[in-house]
This record gives sequence, structure tokens and C-alpha cells, in this order.
Amino acid sequence: MTTPGQTTASSVEGTPPAWFQRALATPGESCRVNVRGCDIHYLRWGDRSRPGLAFIPPSGGHARWFAHVAPMFADQFHVLAIDPAGCGDSGRREAYSQDAINAEIFTALEHAGLFEAAVPPSLVGHSAGAQWVVRAAQAHGERLLGAIAIDGLRYTELDKDQAVKVLKAGPPAPRPARVYPSREEALARFRLAPPPLQPVGNDYIVDYIAAHSYRETDGGWVSKYDPAQVATIDLALELRDALKDLPCRGASLYAEHTHLAEADVAERMAVLNGPTVPVFIIPGTSHYPQIDQPFAFVAAIKGVVTGWIAAR
Repeated sequence: MTTPGQTTASSVEGTPPAWFQRALATPGESCRVNVRGCDIHYLRWGDRSRPGLAFIPPSGGHARWFAHVAPMFADQFHVLAIDPAGCGDSGRREAYSQDAINAEIFTALEHAGLFEAAVPPSLVGHSAGAQWVVRAAQAHGERLLGAIAIDGLRYTELDKDQAVKVLKAGPPAPRPARVYPSREEALARFRLAPPPLQPVGNDYIVDYIAAHSYRETDGGWVSKYDPAQVATIDLALELRDALKDLPCRGASLYAEHTHLAEADVAERMAVLNGPTVPVFIIPGTSHYPQIDQPFAFVAAIKGVVTGWIAAR
């Protein structure tokens, strides 16, 4: 017996399971919009009349981190997955800021028509993307139904959190992008960062993400990610009690095996944000729940957002 979302016999044999193939075959659109002089790319699925739901990847990630799960929301939502500047297939900026990310998110929502539905859109951000969506909601939450942070809000500094030292050190000094002589060598070097605290399995999902993480140049293959974009993230400890004060709804979902929190995170965050803000752990997950437990990831987010809609 296999756990939903975990590696199946067909994936072990080299063929991704049917659900994954159906998700990637779901009709959608690849769209672009100019935001403050930068070309911003996003993916879109679903009926424009339905409530909007927009996914924001982690720093170093891209929209296709959600391409296998986003279509599973399209029966109820108008779904976007956005590449912020410096990520995926979007352009790069000379300087990155939260204000620019806010503009990128809300311009993409407008361009795709998410504000035209009867219900305001919701944002979902993973890891550093969680910081971005909560700060975007602080600035413009009156235009949103809610913002969901996925394994991205710290309540303290933990020894197991490898990112603490990195973020305290500040943005790294600029250096030339590493060039791989072939696409195969680039894909072979792909790693999830930070490393998950448990094996994520589902290699077919990781392989798909890796396949969209590099671009060809004259000299070989390089990462699509601009490392300078890390200037937009920090420990964000001031956000630990911010959800209760947003102009929209807020929620924070955590991985069971996360470097950001301990097992009592729901209790700690409830003390900080009160009983009306949903905070819970998605069982069986690492820091990458959309990879190791995609069905649980979808169910958790659907549960939160449909609950908000029902309570309007």
C-alpha cells in the first residue's frame, strides 16, 4: 500500500503516476505582464468567474513548483502560480524589494482578472513566499480574502534552522552564475535548499521542478534564479503575530518535519494570533509539502479557503 502523494510503483519504474500526468495535461495558460519595467510570468488555470487563488513560490523556486497541484484547485478556483522577478521565467531587476514584489503580485492578479470575481482572491506563499504574501497582505489586504503562509513563518530562532545563520549574514556577495556544460549535468546537480529533514520521495515531481529551473546560454546551462533576489527575505520574526492584524484573513500551515518550528507550533502561534487564525501541521510533510504530500497539501488549502468563503 502507498500513502497518497508518496512514491508509487509506476514512478519507481520511471513512469509518473496517472494523477500527475493528468494534472500537467490540464489546460492552462502561460501569461506575461510588465511590472515596473520587468517582465513577470505567471501560469493560469480555471474559470475566471471562480474565486481567485494565487501561489507564490519560495526564493529560488518558480511557478512550476505548483504546476502539479494547482490544477487540482481549478474545479473550484481561478488559479495562478506567479514567478516573482528573479525567479523562473520572469525577468530580473537591478534591485529587489518587497514593494516591487507587492506590485508584481497585485498586477498579475489584475492582469488575470482575479478581482473581477464575486469573491476576492487569496494568496498562498511557500517558505520565503510566505513572508512575501503576508507582507503583501499587510500592505493591500483590503483587496484580498486571505493570505496563507506555508511553512514560512518563524516564531523564534531554532538551532536546527540552517537558514538563521545564512539570513543573519545578509545577502551574499555577487558572483558569476555557475555554468554547466550540458542540461543533463545541470539537472544532476539540482538540490532542494534548504535540505528537507526527511526524504521527500516523489522523484518525478523533483525532476519536473528541476527541468524548469535552468536556461540555456551561449556558454552552457545556468540557473534561472537570480541570487540577488535573496535581499527580499529575512528571519521575519515580526510576522509571527501579524496574522491576527491583517486587513484580510490569515492562516499559517506547517510541515510536520520542518526546520522552522517545533511540534507545539500550533499552540505557540495560537497564543500569538488568537483562536480565529487557522494554524496547523500538515501530517507527514517536510518543508516541501507540495512535493512529498501533494494531496494533503491541496486538501489543507482547500479546507482553509472554502471555510473563509463560507463564512463571508
